[in-house]
Order: sequence, then structure tokens, then C-alpha cells
Amino acid sequence: MKLIRDHNLPGPFNCNNKGSALIITLLLITILTGLVVDFVYEVYIDSSSLSNWGNAQRASLIAKSGQAIASEFIREIKGEKYTDKREVELPVPQDFGTGTNLTVVIEDENSRFNVNSLINDRGEENKDAVISLKNLLEYLNINSNLALSIADWIDPDSEPRLYNSENFAKNDFLWSIDELRLIEGIDKNIFDKISPFMRVSVNSDNQVNINSAQIPVLISLHPDMTETLAKNIIDHRESYPFENTFKVQNVSGMDQIGPSFIGKHTVKASSFRITTRATVNEITRIIESVIDSNSKIQFWREG
Repeated sequence: MKLIRDHNLPGPFNCNNKGSALIITLLLITILTGLVVDFVYEVYIDSSSLSNWGNAQRASLIAKSGQAIASEFIREIKGEKYTDKREVELPVPQDFGTGTNLTVVIEDENSRFNVNSLINDRGEENKDAVISLKNLLEYLNINSNLALSIADWIDPDSEPRLYNSENFAKNDFLWSIDELRLIEGIDKNIFDKISPFMRVSVNSDNQVNINSAQIPVLISLHPDMTETLAKNIIDHRESYPFENTFKVQNVSGMDQIGPSFIGKHTVKASSFRITTRATVNEITRIIESVIDSNSKIQFWREG
């Protein structure tokens, strides 16, 4: 006898069909939910990226405006007899809006030793400059032979002054003080010690501003310069900034070596480092430049 099942009655076949439908429905809901979440996340990421891009572009423009403010300040002080500030943070009168900030710092590059002066334009060693750098390094308790390694890095030949000092040498002038990190023997500790007192200039501007130079740089100016004499210079200029290069002979103890300073130092800056930092809604852009007193750009870096 054949058994006929009524499909309207409950049974194992109907339960399986309903269970499968429920599982499929749950899978579809899960997939759709995942798609919706992915879509919302992508929209959020795209919106955030667009917002960050806009903030970054605005920060860059504001940082550039800070460079213009600094350049105008430098043009204004060009006619001064002397400059005696090693670093100045300029006030920014303009309000750029909520969540936006701009700082403008100008540094006197002539307060530092020009590393590129170790080699002259003909590719020859400047012996006086090498001695000066050695004096500076010795004062900082750093091996003075490092001056020879730096000279080998810059000069165009391949003849080493020290063992392996020509290995991977650039054989050209430095464009940034950060390049010193690439020279063998200059680790982070040494770089951090010497970088505040060094600069690189691509022109023949090698003079040190005696109104703003710190003790290690003053020490480098003459083999007979002592820490005591350097402090005397600093004490003198705090009350009576030097208005011309001959005035240094008026400093206590400088009557003997003062005359030999002529031509090695200046009393005002002719090269400036400008650092502008602009922040817009936590997005920051920094522009660092070096310009001369005629607003000619020697170095530019944005990050």
C-alpha cells in the first residue's frame, strides 16, 4: 500500500525547508550588514582623507605665508648696523581661525661655523678652516680628526686623509646639515652635539657673527682663543653689541689676538634660517628655508 503524505501537515521535510530558509535569510542579512558596514567605513575614510588633505593644503599655505612674514622682517633689518639675536620668534598678528596655529622662528646662520668652508671653490683644502673646526670639536670633547673626515667627504678627490675616510664620500659640498649623519664617525650622539654650531652655505659666506656666536664657535675663530676670552666677548656684547669688527679689540684680553680677527668675523647676519610651523586641526606642515639678506633662497624643505 502506497503512503501519501499531506504537505500541509508538519513533518521532517517541512522543518528542513523552513530551517534552510532561515539560514539563508540570516546569511543574507549578515552579508548585507557587512556590505553596509564596509560602505559606511569607506565613506568615513574617504571623508576623513578629504578633510585631512584639505587641512594639509591649508597648513602648507599658512606655513608659506609665515615664510613671507619672515622675509619681510629680514628686509627691514637689512639696514641695521648690527644684529645681535641668535634666534627670534616673530609674533603673528593674523588670526587664521579656530584650530589653526602658526609659529615663525628666524635663526642667525652666521652664528654658526660653515662646514663647507673646509674646501674652497677650487676643490682645495682651506687649512685655516680645518684648524678652526678642529678647535670647535676639541672644545666639545669630540675627536678633532673628524674634521678631516668631513673634509674628505666634501673635497672632489679620492685621496683619504684618514683610513677609509673617502669611503662612499659625496665629493661635493653639503646642501643640508643633516648630510653630516652620512659621514662615518658621526653617530646620533655626535650629530646632536655639533649640529647646533654648524651650518652649510653654498656660497662664500664664511664669516661668523661675533654678536651672536656661542662659545664653541667663538673658540674656532683663533688658535689662541680660550673659553675665558670667549666669555669676555659674550659679556661685553650683552651690554655693548659690536657695531663694527674693530670693536672686538676693546674686549678684555683681546688686545693681542683681536687684530687677527679682522676678516674672519662680522657683526651682523647675512644668512638666515626660517622655520615656520602651521597646524590646522591637528594636521601640521613645517617649512624650513635658508635665505640671504636679499631674500635669495639657498635651501627649502617642506614636510
